[in-house]
Amino acid sequence: MNKEYIYGARDVDTGKLVSDITNPRRKYWDRRGNAQSAIDDYNEHAGDPRYNKNRGKYRQVELVVFELVEVQTT
Repeated sequence: MNKEYIYGARDVDTGKLVSDITNPRRKYWDRRGNAQSAIDDYNEHAGDPRYNKNRGKYRQVELVVFELVEVQTT
């Protein structure tokens, strides 16, 4: 059985998941490379107000990996 993963972004300081680094509706990625690219781009431009709509929030984000496990419901 193959393991399935999804990838997200987490604020380094608070440990909370963030969902507004690319699109407000984009919370998770199904490919690690896409997630890492979005995180790297966000971290590179985090202090630039032209790229950051939340100008007061200059946070660093990191990649977080979730392993998906199917749960049987009754």
